[in-house]
This record gives sequence, structure tokens and C-alpha cells, in this order.
Amino acid sequence: MNYKKENDVFGLLSVLNKSQKLALSRRWAKPPYCDYLYVKVYVKLVVAKQYDSAMLLGQISGLKGQQLANVLKELNEKILEHLRALQTPTPFEEYRILLKNYSVLKGLGLNEQAEKWKNKALLFKAQNKIINDAVLVDEETYYYETMSTPDMVSQFKFSSEVSPFTQSLMREYLKLREFYLKHRFSKNKREYHAIQSSINLVVSEIQYAKLSLYDKVVYSRMMYHYHYIQRDFVLGYKYASTLTSLYENNGLNTYYKEVYLKILNYQMLCIFRLNAWEKYAKLLEKFKALQFESSLPDINLLRETHFKYVLTHALNLCIIKGKFAQGLELFLESEKQFVALDAKHNAGYVNSIYYKVASLYFGNSQFKECIFYLDKLIYNMDRSGRPDLQIFARILKLTSLFELQETEYIFENIRSVYSFLARNKQLNKFQVEIMHFLRVCARLPTISIRNEMEQLREALYVVAQDKFEQRPFFYFDVISWLDSKLSHRSISELISERGLGHRILYEEN
Repeated sequence: MNYKKENDVFGLLSVLNKSQKLALSRRWAKPPYCDYLYVKVYVKLVVAKQYDSAMLLGQISGLKGQQLANVLKELNEKILEHLRALQTPTPFEEYRILLKNYSVLKGLGLNEQAEKWKNKALLFKAQNKIINDAVLVDEETYYYETMSTPDMVSQFKFSSEVSPFTQSLMREYLKLREFYLKHRFSKNKREYHAIQSSINLVVSEIQYAKLSLYDKVVYSRMMYHYHYIQRDFVLGYKYASTLTSLYENNGLNTYYKEVYLKILNYQMLCIFRLNAWEKYAKLLEKFKALQFESSLPDINLLRETHFKYVLTHALNLCIIKGKFAQGLELFLESEKQFVALDAKHNAGYVNSIYYKVASLYFGNSQFKECIFYLDKLIYNMDRSGRPDLQIFARILKLTSLFELQETEYIFENIRSVYSFLARNKQLNKFQVEIMHFLRVCARLPTISIRNEMEQLREALYVVAQDKFEQRPFFYFDVISWLDSKLSHRSISELISERGLGHRILYEEN
């Protein structure tokens, strides 16, 4: 028996909370359960708090070495069966059970009994508006958003039960979802119009009021991702709010708690991008206040998801308010939990937090610490996690080195960074202007740099007026940095007074 299989059961036991273990112990303490080998193994593992096959074979009478693998497998299945029984069945699951009973009895030739189950299924469907006008698929199967990597999205397969219309919505949604996970935003005019043309083919004749509940959810998810990718955060917020209402008004939030958390996350992301910190703070407080019953089988996953989003948005709020020191203090308080997530190789999330922390250190003028976290991102071997951040991490690192007056390093590395950007087709006007500035200033005496900074700010003002060149400003608040240098004020002071720099640029015109 291999190492992985030996530890699967103990791994499952180790994540159960006290109430879940207590429920199992009480259930299995009575005959005939207490005499089963898998129950005896369970008791020994709970007491020992570690896996040791020799201990199990030595202390459990009647357990033989050749039996151990099968007993462990049975224990694993029984624990999962118990956890499933604790979950509230969704209307889709109940409906499918009724249909399955009909199908089984029909196959056995018991037509009269089968017809009764068919009628029960039809009555149940008529009495539940969640499935009354929906295709017969369950929400978690097709919106299980823990498929948080692009390769998992691309492996998605459609059920034969899904209508062609719903399939067209789903294909477009998943295509946008995959793009979002890899790139976040459309990066140029060609990409912007290609995405626009693709979605227009799907939505041109849709009448929202006539859609089923299921299709409304698909449509709203698709439109949220589309508008976020295209940087229309007002409409992105509108569709995220529509999704929230659909879940709350139809009770979906009680069945699909993790997906509901993700939808609330969509709302907050749009508000963050709109720099509306007061509304953002209110939504974050509402999100923090969410509670989950400790007896839920997926309680650990829910708590982990909740923690991820609270940390993300708490750091974001500090960034848009210019409270960099407060943000760093918050991160250090949460670092232990964050490191546990890092160990699970959640590359996309981990890299996004590294970049936020680096940005906080940069805003707080702690440039060595900024570089430390940027290097964690840059040298992360898992490049599937937010490749867009690889681009801007290198630019922010060079800017930090400029602040530290590490001119030799800039000379040595600016060419390799330039090549990296070119290979990844990321040499847009913003990047070109920044790279030119850093290359020139690395050769100039300090007294001459102010003029170059003024020229860079003027050049970036022109760049920012082109909607297809605005994407980089969401990653690096270069305007606030330049204005702080030119006015001899801290970045924190400027942002607290007026908001993030890229918003000021658009309002000046």
C-alpha cells in the first residue's frame, strides 16, 4: 500500500472539527458499529493523533496486514457518507432522487409504482420555483467556482441535459472566466474588440425577463466577467449585484454558500476599482459579519474562503485610503493563516497577496521589504498563478531599486526586463515610458531627475487618456508616486487626500 493511500484517511480525520468527531464517536459507540474493524481503527487514530500502521496492527485484535488497506478505504467512505448526510439537500438533488426512483422502478417493470414517483417529481418541481423553469442540472456542478485555475476551466464538459441556448451562454462565460483568471483585463485595442465581438454574438437577442432562473444566473455571471475584463466597473458592479439578489431572493445562498461568498467578492472588487472607499468599507463590514454553522461538513472550506476574501479586501481598503502602515500591520497579524494557504499551492491567490503587500511596503517607503515580496512572486515556479502580475512585479522592483539608488543593478537588469516584456507582448506605452525613465535617470545626477519626473508625468497623462492604455495604472499607482516626489509629500498623504492617482488623471481631462 502506498504512502498516499495510507495517509488519506488520517488527513480526512485531521480536518474534522470537534463536533464532527463527537457525532461519529457517539454513533459508532453502540452495537453493532463498535465491533466493526473500521470503527476500531477510527478510535485508535483519533486517540493517537497520528498515523502508524504498526500501532494499528498491534493493538486491534483480528486486524491483519492484508486487510488494512480495505479497512482504511471503508473508514474513509463511511466518514464521507456521514458528512454528506449532514448537508442540506438542494432542491436539485431532491428532484433528481425522485427521478432516479422513477427510473429504477420503470426499469424493473413496476410501471404503477414508477408513475407515482414521476408524479411526485413533477409536483415537487411545480412547487419549487428554483427549478420550476430551469434546466435539470444542479448549480454546484456548473458553477463550482473552486475551479480556480484556467486549465480546470478549459476541461469543463457539458451535460447532455443542458439546452443548446444554455450551452452557448456557458461556453462564453467559461471562456471569459478563463481569460479573467489568466489576465484580469483586456490589454489592448485588438483584444478588447475581439472579446466584445465574441460576446455580442451570444447576447444580441437575449430577453432577460424571459430567461429561466438558471439562465439568468449564467447570463449575469458572464456579463460581470465581461465588464470587469473590459474595465467597466460600474456595469460590473451592476451584474454582481444582480447575482447577489438572485441568490438571496431565491434561497440559493443557503445551498451554495461558497459560491455566494465569491459573488459578494465580485461586488467588492468593482467598488475597489471605482475607488469608492466608503461604500467599500460598508460592504467589507457586512462580509466580515457572515457566520457559518460549525457543524457544516464544508465549514473549513467556507472559513478558508471567507478568510481569503476578508484579507484581500482589507488590504485593498488600506491601499485606496493610503493607510499603508495599517495594511502591513493587518497582514502581519494574518500571516500565519496566509502561510497555511501558501502551503496548499494556491498560486493565483498567493501571488496576488504578495503583490499587494509589496505595494503596501512601496507606499510606506520600505523598498527593501517591497523587493523581498516581489521576488517571492517573480521566482514562484508556478507561473499559472496570475501571470499578469509577473509583468508589473518587475516594473515595481526596478522602481524600488531606483529609490534605493541601486543604479548598477538597474543597468544590469533593465535589458532582461525589457526582453521579458517583449516576449510576453507587454510593451505598451505605459511600460515603454517607465522603462525609458528608469534607464535615463540611472545615469543622471540626483539634481537633474526632477525634470525627467515632470516629463514622465506629462507623458503618462497623455497615455492615460487612451482607454486601451489604462490597464497598467490599476497595477502601479505611478501618478501618486511621481506627485509625492515632485511635491515632497508622502504617497500616503496624497492618497488619503484625493484617492488613487489613476482616478485623478481621468478627472483632470
